[in-house]
Amino acid sequence: MKGMRLKVKIGENEYDVYVRRLNRTSYRVRLNEKIFDVTIRKPGEILPKRIEIKKERRVEISEGEPVKAMLPGVITKIIVREGEKVKKGDTLFILEAMKMENEVKSPKDGIVKQITVKEGERVEVGDILAVIM
Repeated sequence: MKGMRLKVKIGENEYDVYVRRLNRTSYRVRLNEKIFDVTIRKPGEILPKRIEIKKERRVEISEGEPVKAMLPGVITKIIVREGEKVKKGDTLFILEAMKMENEVKSPKDGIVKQITVKEGERVEVGDILAVIM
């Protein structure tokens, strides 16, 4: 079956959405790079409790200083690139948490060795976002 491509705006954020009907009541929805199976139910029908499965983020660091998320939220902007020189206090990322934009800053002078997140990715407290050498 063919699907439908949409642009959806939620708040200030715009998303690319692809919807494909699987059968009479089921759809597969791709929101940016995440895929959800959606079932349409009758009004008033009791829905099961939502079950959220979070992929565990594991990042191995052999050297350098990790830059960690200080709040749970979504990375809305990556300001630096791998290989870029930074100074202590430079803003590396914008992390949206509770509808507020928070700057994630470099803990030291150095070079961005690795960026481990993508824009739009949800992170939890303590997740490693980057490594500074």
